[in-house]
Amino acid sequence: MQKLEIENSECIFVGEITAVSDDLTYEIVVIESLDGGDLQGNVYIGQNWKYCSPYVEEKGTWLVYGGMENGFLKMNICGISRAFDKPIAPPSISNKTTIGRKTEMTEEEFYTAFWKERRIDLADEIIALRRRRDRKFKKASR
Repeated sequence: MQKLEIENSECIFVGEITAVSDDLTYEIVVIESLDGGDLQGNVYIGQNWKYCSPYVEEKGTWLVYGGMENGFLKMNICGISRAFDKPIAPPSISNKTTIGRKTEMTEEEFYTAFWKERRIDLADEIIALRRRRDRKFKKASR
């Protein structure tokens, strides 16, 4: 899914949601460009999809795959953009969980392990995007 997101994204970055409005919009500041296309500190007004994820509801840090549409940043519909605090992705990624299969766990233990796995997946994805970006710029500078 990441390959598809990369191919269909105008911009890929880590951003901080600094404000959320009742009208489906939010403000996001670029922390780190992961495709080399955005400057740190760029501010976008994003717009949520009405009926599909990802859906921004509160302030926080996000991995964003998206593009501009009618003057708004729109995260790819039903894509893998996600918040750092609860980095849930669509089922094709999230269903690969390995926790809870071999031993009995309490609900609290299960969710603690589940979110730990999701955060590791997110960190690995960001590392892969940084490597891709760095290779791209290394080739361009030759």
